[in-house]
Amino acid sequence: MQSTEILSKFGPKLNGPLPGPNAKRIVEDDDRLISPSYTRSYPMVAKRGRGVRVEDVDGNEFLDFAAGIAVTSTGHCHPEVVAAIQKQAAELIHISGTEFLLRIAGHAC
Repeated sequence: MQSTEILSKFGPKLNGPLPGPNAKRIVEDDDRLISPSYTRSYPMVAKRGRGVRVEDVDGNEFLDFAAGIAVTSTGHCHPEVVAAIQKQAAELIHISGTEFLLRIAGHAC
């Protein structure tokens, strides 16, 4: 397989210039409404992710090389990770393990 075939099959899929019109509107709103201390590296507005691919709000698809929290080893929306999150969300949603003890925080209870 030649490199152009590989790129067209596995590479990003772009619908036009970046950022697209939907992303531009969201970035403009973000610039106007959100504190400048909350920085972004680039104007990509993610909509959904599967595996190593991320789709933006304009339907462009990218390969995700960013080191996100809990995505680098399993990819986006790995079925087993999604199932574990759904199971836990039905029991307790709590972010801080410093307020009280939580079994889900690794305590052997």
